[in-house]
Parts: sequence; C-alpha cells; structure tokens
Amino acid sequence: MNKDKPLSKARFWLLLLLLGFAGQLAWAVENQYINLWVFSQSHNAAHITWMTAASSIVATVTTFLIGALSDRLGKRRIFISLGYTIWGVFVFGFAIMSLSNMLTLSNGDMALALILVGVFNCIIDCLMTFFGSSANDACFNAWVTDNTDEHTRPLVESVLSVLPLIATALMVVLGGSLALGGNPAEGQSYADFAKEVQNLWLIFFLIVGVITSIVGIICFIFLPKDKIVPNRNGNYFKTLIHGFLPSSIKGNPDFYIALLAFLFFNIGVDAFMPYYLVYFTNTLALGNFYPAMAIILGVSSLVTVALGAFMDKIGKLKLLIPGVVMMASGALLLFFSGAAWWPAVLSATLMMSGYLIGTAVLGATVRDETKENEVGSAQGVRMVFAVLIPMLVGSNIALAVFTDRRVDETGSVLYPDRNMFIVTSIAAALSLIPSIFLILRKMRKKGQKEPIESVEEKSEE
Repeated sequence: MNKDKPLSKARFWLLLLLLGFAGQLAWAVENQYINLWVFSQSHNAAHITWMTAASSIVATVTTFLIGALSDRLGKRRIFISLGYTIWGVFVFGFAIMSLSNMLTLSNGDMALALILVGVFNCIIDCLMTFFGSSANDACFNAWVTDNTDEHTRPLVESVLSVLPLIATALMVVLGGSLALGGNPAEGQSYADFAKEVQNLWLIFFLIVGVITSIVGIICFIFLPKDKIVPNRNGNYFKTLIHGFLPSSIKGNPDFYIALLAFLFFNIGVDAFMPYYLVYFTNTLALGNFYPAMAIILGVSSLVTVALGAFMDKIGKLKLLIPGVVMMASGALLLFFSGAAWWPAVLSATLMMSGYLIGTAVLGATVRDETKENEVGSAQGVRMVFAVLIPMLVGSNIALAVFTDRRVDETGSVLYPDRNMFIVTSIAAALSLIPSIFLILRKMRKKGQKEPIESVEEKSEE
C-alpha cells in the first residue's frame, strides 16, 4: 500500500475519476447496452444469458492471471494503459455483428443468422472482456487498493459505486438522442427494424470506444510509475489457487465472510441488471423511459455519494443492512408496481439506491480485509465471489423464471419480465445472513480492543 495518502492529491482523484468513469462507460456497454443491442438484432433474451455467462468466466480467469502477474512483476501501469487502449477498439467491434451482416454471412438463412448474431457478439464480448478485465478488474482495482487506506476507502468506494450509474445515465442520454431501443413499428418486420437501427448503434459504439481508447493513451503519459514491490514469493501458478486454500480462509476469515455477503448480494443484482433495460423498453413499455431513468439514476447516485462522504464517521458496516433491505424491498415493490409510472420509478430508485450503498460498503470492506502483499491476486478471488458465481447464478435463475413468451416472424421469443425482481429480493435477503455475522464479529473485536486501549492510556498517564 502507498503510505503517503494519495487521496488528498488532485492527481489521484483526477485519475480515479477518469479511469473509473471511462471503464464504467465500457462496462455499461458490456453489461447493459450490449444486451439491448443484441436483443434488437436477434430478438432473443437467451443470447443475453449466453454473453453474461461467457464474459463472467473470461473476466474471472483474466483477473486471476493478470492480477497475480501484476503482483509478481510489481506493475499496474502498463496493464491499465494498454488494456484501456485496446478495450475501446473491441467496443466498436460490436457494431459489425449486426443481423444484416449475419444474413449475408449465412446466405439469407434467417434462423442461422439469428444464431450467428448471438455467437459472434459473444466472441467480441469475450475479447473485450479480456482487455477490460486486465485493465480494470485486475489492475485498476489493485491500484485503488494500493493508494487508499481504511479511512479513505468509504468515500472512494462510494464514488466508484456511483460511476456505473453516471456512466449509464450518459448512455441513456446518448441512447435517447440516437433513439436506441424500442420495438418495430406496427407492420414492420423484425429484420427491417434490426437493419433500421444498426447504423445508430454503430455511432453509439464508436463514441464509447473512442473515449475508452483515449483514456488508455492518456494513462501512458499521466499515470504515475509503479511503486509497489514485486512479490515473487512462491510459484506463480500456486498463487492463483492460494486464495482458495483452507489455510488462507482460516487466516483471513473476515475477507471471505464479506465476499460471501457480496456473492448473495450480487446474485440479486445480476438477476435484474443484464435485463432491466430490455424490460423497461420492450416488456414494460413504460412511457417516458428516459426521464424515468434520469430520476432513478440521479437520485440514487446523490444518496450514495452523500452517505459516502460521511461513511467513515458513521461506520460503513452500519449502512450495510439498510442498503441490503432497500434493494430487497425496492425490487419487491417493483414487482408489484407494473407499468404504473411513478410507482415503478420510485421502486426502482429505492432498489438502485440500496444496490449502490451495499456495493460501496461491501467493496470498501473487501479492500480493508485484503492483505497488502496479495492485492493483485486477491482480485481474482473477489471476481469468483462477486462476479463469476453471481452472474452465472443470477442471470440463469432470472431466465428460468421468465414467462413472457411471444410469437412473431423470428419464432417464439422470451421477454424479460417482472419475475426477476423476486429473485433479487430473495438473494438480497440471503445476503443478510453473512452480513449480520460479519457485523457481529467486528463488534466483538472492537469490544475486545477497547479495554486494552483504555489500559494503555491509563498506564501512560
């Protein structure tokens, strides 16, 4: 860890916001807008689940390999700079995988073209994820841990947890200006609709890709040289499994309890996150979609940043239970709200606020419990608990409970529906068990520590 408190430096905040925001722009494409794009070209929610599963596996394996390698080499800068630069190139690659191009490739066979849309977008998604996870999940996350401490992390994590929603808000504005999303006009075939919107999506992907690559180029110039000490203890491949050994779990139990809470919490998140844009624009047909998203994202972001500024004084774990309960209750209310505009918006705002608060608290806690000489390799362990398992489990359970099936010229189509919010509520409720256990452990440790400190103070007097 860098001990000179970089949080007080404008350069740290500038780089944190620049890298964090650009990364979240690209992840907003990968986690959300790519789903809307693929649905517009294939009309198949199952393709979204394919991509969610495949990219989560690639992201986890990449973070394991690159995170441990960055520890071993004592280098984060080159992985961040080069990764962001190439990451942006693959963002633009999505635009090539349109239905019309796949129809050309399949000699006009619609059934095959629809499958190819899913397959080739999944391949591009995995390539993009490799470079994105190398730069962001493995090395940027490790860089943040290197340059913060337990006092500065609550605010940093609050800001980082809000950046995905700010990025999504910008995507909403950009998507709204380009009129992305929606359904075919009455009497319009789905193939004609897919062709109509593909050029608008090309502009969208180009803008986000260029921004991401420019940030990577900037990092070559302005990101400070690495100061971490290379950790070459032991065999490289052994370090990859070190975090899963019983001795590692026994030696740092709070780290794994926090990750267990993160696992259930993110299962709830990933039950709705891959599908909610498709749900709001195609299934719910909620009028005034873009103002609704502006309210949902704006209010939840402000609430989280405001709490983040005081989280260290309040005690971040005191906000964990309220955050989890907010997400669970918001999701449950969203299930019952239907297409009623204000109930849906208020319920989604409550759910998103809980999601951001919970993510900020759990993210900061995981960083606090990460051992200093294992920062890079710990990112791989975090990815298994907080990304891989939740994305595989959450998205697939949600897909299994969808019941909104319609038939059109592309065949039988499964639409995301409100049942996913029940999955979110149940998973969030399950995360309360390890969360409460973690809080009780911390309270017990604090109670044991305070009498010792009191004795020391008296002896000094």
